[in-house]
Amino acid sequence: MIAMAVALCFGAAAQESAFTADHQKMALLPGEVSGVSIVDGDIYCYASQVLLTAQRSGGHLLGFWADTTITRVAPEVNYVVRHPGTGDLYFTQLDRRGNSRLYFYHVREDGKAKVKRLKMNNLAVEHPTFTNSGRIMIFSAADKRRGFGGYDLWYAVLDEDGKWSRPVNLGGRINTSYDEMTPSIYRDCLLFSSNGHDEDHAYLNIYSTRLLSLRDGADTTKQLQIGRCRVQKLPEPLNSADADDLDMVIDTVRDCGYWVSKRVESDTDSQLFSFNGSLDGVLLSGRVSDRFDSLLAGVQVTAWQAGLVAAHAVTDDEGFYRLYLRCDQYYDITYHLDGYFTENEQINTTKNDGEYLIAEATQNVSLDKLSLGQSMYYDDLFGPGASVELSEFGIERLEPLVRFLTDNPSMSAEMKLMCDITSDAVFNRLLTENRLQNLQEYLYRVLPPTVSLTFVNVCGNSNCNSASGQSRLAVVVEEGAK
Repeated sequence: MIAMAVALCFGAAAQESAFTADHQKMALLPGEVSGVSIVDGDIYCYASQVLLTAQRSGGHLLGFWADTTITRVAPEVNYVVRHPGTGDLYFTQLDRRGNSRLYFYHVREDGKAKVKRLKMNNLAVEHPTFTNSGRIMIFSAADKRRGFGGYDLWYAVLDEDGKWSRPVNLGGRINTSYDEMTPSIYRDCLLFSSNGHDEDHAYLNIYSTRLLSLRDGADTTKQLQIGRCRVQKLPEPLNSADADDLDMVIDTVRDCGYWVSKRVESDTDSQLFSFNGSLDGVLLSGRVSDRFDSLLAGVQVTAWQAGLVAAHAVTDDEGFYRLYLRCDQYYDITYHLDGYFTENEQINTTKNDGEYLIAEATQNVSLDKLSLGQSMYYDDLFGPGASVELSEFGIERLEPLVRFLTDNPSMSAEMKLMCDITSDAVFNRLLTENRLQNLQEYLYRVLPPTVSLTFVNVCGNSNCNSASGQSRLAVVVEEGAK
């Protein structure tokens, strides 16, 4: 059993395995959707030139109806969000030329309200969102002269006098010559949609990047400023191969999230999806092959905790799998395919301050083929030179066989060992005998007593004096005791 520490998570421990909790279609949205927001726990979206709000009954979403509350402030609102510090509503409207303009709605202490436009250096502000403190506002805007091309993400800082600074482009690590849109904030991460970070620019996908990050150097710790951290494409099901995945928002009240996706090829209306639980977690992925590097499809990959299944996946035609695991947890991962020995790995998903929202770990596994009645060969199981003790590598190499015989205690196994280390046949025969004795003691110690074992010194029947340096164990497993 191999213990592997995956020190990749950050933030608070996840409450659910990432995305293994229910993710489901919530509602069909009419027409084109420009974005989704959450105000005081209520979901808002703008579709078919109408601001819509979700209607709920208990934990169920009934559908979307035209808003009658926010539009009293301004009848043509197409996006709305609340500032977490001041409580003011920030919203956007289209002017006569079709450009988006940003406003805020403030209720004074005397109960009177005012609506004021924020010019933001004459950028056409869309989809504003705020950090948890409200000090930084991030939004999307298209500006060919000052941007990278298409829609870019920008940010502004709120000073002590309550005034917003001149907007700053988030830079070329986040923005591309294509579109970066619909920003949202989750803890200290920025979520946004883009069609510029993949080679295939046909679809929008959802990405994340840390707003601020600490990176350890040789002798110091450097703070990476906003827009300087690496960008991560969020995995399935938050992104789909054949769909525009427009927007993601997090409902901190209900501890769940929502994203909008539209199947482009079928030209269907947008769908609102939801998932429950925290985004924090580890994406464990890799490929499973045999000892000849042939990729294996249909392998059952299962993460176990205290004897219960925590996550499960099946390898595809290319031997690829992915599992979503919680941070700061221990897992036993089994890889099972009929006709092969089951492989087992122990994973410890510890936390650190990595830049990715969803930490990534890779575990590639090779499976030994199980062939009843046929010889399976194991080379170099013992220590260097003329050592008679099983090496750590040898014990690890035999573990799938030990596990199979433990799970099938009525089996029999014949062990034939040959050690051709020197040109002295007598020495090689005695070395083989001593190694067989240690192998026998080890297997009797770890296997059930019902397993029938036979040990054969091959060098007792042949010269074994060619000094090939080879030490090979041939194992034949059959049903029933001999």
